Amino acid sequence: MARVYLAEEHSPRAAAERLHVARNTVTYRVKRAEELLPVTTTAITSLEVRVALEIAAASPLGPSARS
Repeated sequence: MARVYLAEEHSPRAAAERLHVARNTVTYRVKRAEELLPVTTTAITSLEVRVALEIAAASPLGPSARS
């Protein structure tokens, strides 16, 4: 979801349309991620977040390893 949100220029409406979920779902998940992260998504650049997501996905401990 984070990748789509960033690709859609931080637009919950556009991300929700692409993901086929309610806008409130995107808004809630972004807010929840910001609560869990040490900084807000507005305090760091989209590029930094995208790079971090790619590194996490490529890592042996990334999202696919948790399943």
